[in-house]
Amino acid sequence: MFEVRKSIKRFREDPAWTYRKRGRKHGPDHLDNFDRLGYPFSLGPDGVDIRDLLQGIFHGREVSLFHVLAWQRSGKASVASTYSVAVLPLPRALPATALTSHRLASSRVERFPALNRVTGRGRDLPDLGTHLVRYCADDPDFAALISTYAMERLMHKARIGWRIEGNRMIGWTSGRKTYEDLLSLAETLATIIDDFPQEAWSWPQSPEPGVDIERNGRGKHRESAREGFIRRAADPGRWPVRRRPRQQPEQSDD
Repeated sequence: MFEVRKSIKRFREDPAWTYRKRGRKHGPDHLDNFDRLGYPFSLGPDGVDIRDLLQGIFHGREVSLFHVLAWQRSGKASVASTYSVAVLPLPRALPATALTSHRLASSRVERFPALNRVTGRGRDLPDLGTHLVRYCADDPDFAALISTYAMERLMHKARIGWRIEGNRMIGWTSGRKTYEDLLSLAETLATIIDDFPQEAWSWPQSPEPGVDIERNGRGKHRESAREGFIRRAADPGRWPVRRRPRQQPEQSDD
């Protein structure tokens, strides 16, 4: 907790960043910008609050970093679970998709929807990918298109989840992290976005008339587009969790 306070002080005093203690200040609540029925906001059925909102430019991208208090009643009292969030823009709106590391998911987390299902969006896809990541998507074909084992391994090691909401990606992890850790999360999200295949940015149209986009099928992954992604995924300096990844794919959860 002390390290988090020191991190907030460092960035709050940096003129390159805009800081707000709470999501609401003399105007609309920043929380109103998000669909509250998707992760991590849906994890607070009795209310959600934003704290320590930091906004600025990081590696040429606009980023928003903040902590979320997700309230849930337990007996006669309300208890808040804390999550840390990084939000990055996307070049265009994409289908609603949510991926959650199984190391982040818990029985409590899995009780709540990863995507807004009131509007009919979001289906769990237990046959896509591996045990490392839980998939939920409005368009299963799109989820299969962007799925790679390298991405799953990266998410699993870093204990993160993310979802696409329109033209932005919302990444999150449990606990109240420092801004340095949140910037590392933002780098991980940027790596994932950069590895999306070119077809994703013209979805749902085929790249050429009459040419079908290859689907991945049950539990399969497309090959990562660049070797550089594997190299970045294996770089422990880019990970929010300070652990060196194994070189071989893991076969089971912790």
